[in-house]
Amino acid sequence: MSSERESGVPEGDVAERKDEVTEGTADSASTPAAAGSNPTPAPAQDKSSAPAERSSEAKSSEAKSSAEAKPKPASGSPSWLSQAYAWFEARYGLDLRSLALFRLATGYMLLYDLFSRALDLRAHYTDVGILTRERLVGGWGQKLFYSLHTFGGDTTSQAALFSVAAVFAVMYFVGYRTRLAAIVSWVLLCSVQGRNYIVLQGGDDMLRVMLFWAIFTPIGARFSVDAVLARRLWQKQWLDYAPNAPVPEHRLPKRVLSLATMVLVLQLLTVYFVSAALKTGPTWHQDGSAIHLALHHHAFVTRIGRLVAQLPVHILQGMTWQVWWLELLGPLLFFVPWGTFWWRTVQAALFISFHFGLFLNMELGHFPWVAMACWLVVLPSWFWDRPLWAATQKLNVRVRLRTLARRFEAFVIRNEHWLGEPFRLPRIQPSLVGSAVVLVLASYAGYGAAYAMQHRGQVNGERFEPLLMLRLHANWGMFAPNPPNTSGWFVSVAKQRNGNEMDVWNDAQPVTFDEPALPNATYRRERWRKFGDNILSGGHAAIRGYFLRWLCLDWNEDHPGPEAIESITLYHMVQTANWPGKGYGPLSKNQLARETCPPPPGEETKDKPEDAKKKADKKPSRDPSPASTNQASKSPADRPRRAPRKPSAHPPGAAEPLGGTTGHDQAR
Repeated sequence: MSSERESGVPEGDVAERKDEVTEGTADSASTPAAAGSNPTPAPAQDKSSAPAERSSEAKSSEAKSSAEAKPKPASGSPSWLSQAYAWFEARYGLDLRSLALFRLATGYMLLYDLFSRALDLRAHYTDVGILTRERLVGGWGQKLFYSLHTFGGDTTSQAALFSVAAVFAVMYFVGYRTRLAAIVSWVLLCSVQGRNYIVLQGGDDMLRVMLFWAIFTPIGARFSVDAVLARRLWQKQWLDYAPNAPVPEHRLPKRVLSLATMVLVLQLLTVYFVSAALKTGPTWHQDGSAIHLALHHHAFVTRIGRLVAQLPVHILQGMTWQVWWLELLGPLLFFVPWGTFWWRTVQAALFISFHFGLFLNMELGHFPWVAMACWLVVLPSWFWDRPLWAATQKLNVRVRLRTLARRFEAFVIRNEHWLGEPFRLPRIQPSLVGSAVVLVLASYAGYGAAYAMQHRGQVNGERFEPLLMLRLHANWGMFAPNPPNTSGWFVSVAKQRNGNEMDVWNDAQPVTFDEPALPNATYRRERWRKFGDNILSGGHAAIRGYFLRWLCLDWNEDHPGPEAIESITLYHMVQTANWPGKGYGPLSKNQLARETCPPPPGEETKDKPEDAKKKADKKPSRDPSPASTNQASKSPADRPRRAPRKPSAHPPGAAEPLGGTTGHDQAR
């Protein structure tokens, strides 16, 4: 195999074809971003704009420009440093088209994340919901996990922040002011995650850290508004420099290799390597029951997953060991120095297929889709120039893609006066300062990841506080060290004023403790599934009462009078998965919490007659103490509140170590 094929640049690269070089689409519109080099006039004269007769001065100027444009002979052989860089760039550089596809996919996930959260805006992000700002641990009162969303507790302020985040997510998606959009999107993503940590899952962590490292890479160099605007700026600079010369199609480099691109890839690979290192339990190594237990988890398994769970035991064991070896050795495929372009394509295909299988078999929210979006970044140039080119040609969609690109470019040019042109050509190669910042942060994050592998995914101590403030740490212990062998579903028994009982959690259905047809479907949305999974831990026992009071409030607002709820009890129906047999053990009913509902809005509590008589007979003290006098003179707002009832477990987050990523210790 030749070195050219090993580098992922096949002979007769289709991107070098004449029709691609002269194509004026948005794909080639990113041309002017090429390293910000000074334009050099071309030797040919534009016949459409040149005068019929040129002066001798113009001819001499054109001849001079033509001479300058000719390539000069090399003064000597390339240095060993440049040769080494070329070797690494050909194998481990990231294709600009892959970076652009990564931006489009993660931008879509940002918009989806905002949409899915907005469906429960009131319940999860306002003071009327489950976790008010006073109850929040890990938000406003925690310096490590900041949140702009805690400045206001009403629906309007939250909707405004969600709208701002959506605007910048759209900018990031289309590639307009890409770096600024990425920075603001990352800040607002950290903010909304810090507002309610109890509904977070692994997809949130992965999207957050990958978006941070993407800030330092040229993700807006291709397929973007910035690319079109940069091309226009290139044309203007060229015409200012050589008004009588034709504007050439100056192409971008195909790949880019920098410290930032390598850190972006290493962060992705670290997720799986650390996950494999944390899977130390016997279910992954001795008996191989991990996949069996995961597919018997009521909160996760889908209908397809139930069918897969019925496969023979030896097949499920083989799947378990294959997953562990994929997470451990799969990341290393990126570094194979021979036939790298082929190994990288296989690596992306393996992990994307793995996560698509997770999507089919388990309800994990947006985590599989975020992971699939991130793996697009490793696709080599060979993938774009060979198999993808052949596929688009065979499916006859190449012309449609070109037409779509031209329309996109025309739309941007028509609205150029609104968008504004960039101050300078976008940078492809990194700056020295940016590389230094990336090196420091990457070294620090790598140290935190190494520490987490030895401490069950957690980092503790003041030395890791900056890492936690930047939100560059996450617990990648997916089903580690073992998947849980017990699972179940929730049942709420709400007693109404008219004496009826109903399950308000399950759409006000009659109360039943029998197993639903699909327990997974009892959760309204993915965020509620993760919320229910987290409140089962002892460290979050106090949140159960907040949750029940919110259920009362949410129901009583729309059902006053006899249908209002007076009290509510939450149960968790639990079963243990059998191994190596199929099915579950006996069903048990665990009471998690019971609450008396507060009065419905607009209703005031009235004292009973006997209570009113006792208050009337009670006489005030003749010689009140100064403390009691001062207390009585205070307004109700100034009086100290009565200490809240001490819950049966620690307050929310108390059982978690400082900076622990609550709710990330099990499935994604």
